[in-house]
Amino acid sequence: MAKVNIKSEKITPFGGIYFASKAFYALSLDKVINGTLGVRSSTYNGYQWDELVLAMSDVFLCGGDCVEDVNRCECHLRKSPEVRIPTSHTIGRAIKELANEDLKYKSSSGNVFRFNTNPRLNDLLMKLNMKMGLLKSGQTVNVDFDHVFVKTEKADAKYSYKQAYGYFPGVVLIDGIIAYIENRDGNTPVKFHQADTLSRAFKLLHSNGLHIGVFRADCGSYSEDIIRTVDGNCRIFYIRALHSASMYSRIQDIREWKRVEIGSQETEVASFMSTQFMEDSHYRIVVQRTKEKDSTPDLFGERYTYRCIITNDWESEEKSVIETYNKRGARERDFDRLNNDFGWKHLPCSFLKENTVYMILTAFCMNFFSYFVRVVSSVFTSLSPTSRIKKFVFHFTAVCAKWTRTARRWWLNLYTGMPYDKLSFG
Repeated sequence: MAKVNIKSEKITPFGGIYFASKAFYALSLDKVINGTLGVRSSTYNGYQWDELVLAMSDVFLCGGDCVEDVNRCECHLRKSPEVRIPTSHTIGRAIKELANEDLKYKSSSGNVFRFNTNPRLNDLLMKLNMKMGLLKSGQTVNVDFDHVFVKTEKADAKYSYKQAYGYFPGVVLIDGIIAYIENRDGNTPVKFHQADTLSRAFKLLHSNGLHIGVFRADCGSYSEDIIRTVDGNCRIFYIRALHSASMYSRIQDIREWKRVEIGSQETEVASFMSTQFMEDSHYRIVVQRTKEKDSTPDLFGERYTYRCIITNDWESEEKSVIETYNKRGARERDFDRLNNDFGWKHLPCSFLKENTVYMILTAFCMNFFSYFVRVVSSVFTSLSPTSRIKKFVFHFTAVCAKWTRTARRWWLNLYTGMPYDKLSFG
């Protein structure tokens, strides 16, 4: 039986995290953060904004899933002579300092719903995306918008139709990169003042030189004011249309259906001009009908499942419209990453405005990870640009390392055969 010896040497199991910090400063993200948010502390011992944001990012890239995990990782992260790591209490205070007061909207029925926009942090998020090269001025981008329910029982969380307490933030994504977040009460109807939310998001994108080529959203965006706002800010949009009596009547009038294959499934498609609202705009309804599985014909014939998309695209074939819209399904994976990899399951604060700050900062952490894993995967063949945090930790972050000081210089000794020395950032 082997014997166990306890050694006091300061060895860290997270040697790979040094390279994330190196990339952070090589990109001058610290200058962008502090330049946007200002000086947080005038004392030497005080933590600046860049140190707090980097600490949050490091925790997630070491496999943590909440702010409190910084306390568990602190003893290892502190071994780096180039990075200062605050406690979770310090990060919590900083989050409160960045909070903005809520906007309150009153509905026609007299209900009051709270929104939190935090324009300063959303501006910072966009600037960081541009600095990392994830988005570029003059670029034409594809935008996806959705509301994601974040289950939580914080002090001001509201009961949702999801049958749980939580928040219902609206999130703008560009090819998996989070570009804008607005938080809102969990009981807020998805269409309520959504046009205002999108107007603020579009303004931010346009002000950074981005052109919106394609916009996609689910049926929560199917209303006249939202569609007019979208149509005025993008080239082409695809929005899931809600069924109604008039819509169903128009579908029943269709006499010619095209047989196509979408996602290895046989289906039928057709299209017609929308007349439900905004007749002056000449929007198009693309219809997909699929035979219900294991169904038998009734008195009215075959039974189908119908899905409709409203769009201003009259040039593309119906199949192309449906396939383009279906690409927004990949965004569900992004929301899963936010919840499970970047802490949205474990909101740290008691109130909407503070948790909005946390959501935006963790969105940056996810975007930074997207940048970083792309760089790393070009050297580490065991990783890909789409790798999740768990795999990243196993194949990159978790490497035995020791900091030593020789001849007035710090050295990071990595006990591995992996090609960390081949990484470069800029």
